[in-house]
Amino acid sequence: MRKCMTVMVGLLIMVFATVCYAESYQMTYEEKNFTENMKDNQALTDTFTTPYGPLKFQIRKLWNSSSDKRLHFMAWLNDTKVIDEHFPKVDFGYTFRAVKNTSTSEQFYVLQSIERACLFGYSPNAQKMVSYIDSQNYAHEPGAYPYIVVLKDGELVLAFEKGNNCRRYQFHWDEDANWFGYTDLGTGWPSIGKEKM
Repeated sequence: MRKCMTVMVGLLIMVFATVCYAESYQMTYEEKNFTENMKDNQALTDTFTTPYGPLKFQIRKLWNSSSDKRLHFMAWLNDTKVIDEHFPKVDFGYTFRAVKNTSTSEQFYVLQSIERACLFGYSPNAQKMVSYIDSQNYAHEPGAYPYIVVLKDGELVLAFEKGNNCRRYQFHWDEDANWFGYTDLGTGWPSIGKEKM
């Protein structure tokens, strides 16, 4: 009887730990299509508190650059530049989001347009911002719009939407790989509009 009770208590602890420490994400910031109405050389600047120090973003709409380098995306961590990239001019502008892993407090940042969606995060190993998820690297129907969002249930997904043919990928942090792993959830999904946080 005592052995049975010990096993039951052990199982309850495992279930409790799994439920309490299950990976979950939360959107903490969003600027939808913010570049659409920006003037030439105007910038969006914001600073986020991270476990590694203050992370300051500057996303500037350049007026004198070619159309393939119209958006300048930069960030500094403790005054050290950790990313400096350019993105093309796009219809409807770019959306910027901050996403937090609630179980680890790690933060990630999404830059998204109707053509491409990328999720960036600071890598302490590389000592720079890296692109963990890039929609260009995942199978989807040509012309489908990419979205990297957090759903109301706390799942982090990359969705491609075009008419009724919506495809999804679900992401989770892989501690061993120190990178995101994913599950291809296939097609046939409804639009994420009602499910997203």
